[in-house]
Amino acid sequence: MRLHFDTLKDIQLALGDFEIGASAFNDGSFTLRFGYWAEIDEAVLNLRLPNHLMATKAMVDEDEFGKELVNYLISRR
Repeated sequence: MRLHFDTLKDIQLALGDFEIGASAFNDGSFTLRFGYWAEIDEAVLNLRLPNHLMATKAMVDEDEFGKELVNYLISRR
């Protein structure tokens, strides 16, 4: 699974800064976390990924105020 740097830059320009992480599933997928575990428009993210990849929102936890903390799992279609 490969992803060109220009794709990452396009995601940043459209959705803001993010961090890349290793997936807990250890199956070649990885995660993107925007801001402080912020929710973004998943459709916008998927439009910017190549056709062989897809993003899926994953709730990681809740903060002390009940706000969902999410990241996005990037995996093969």
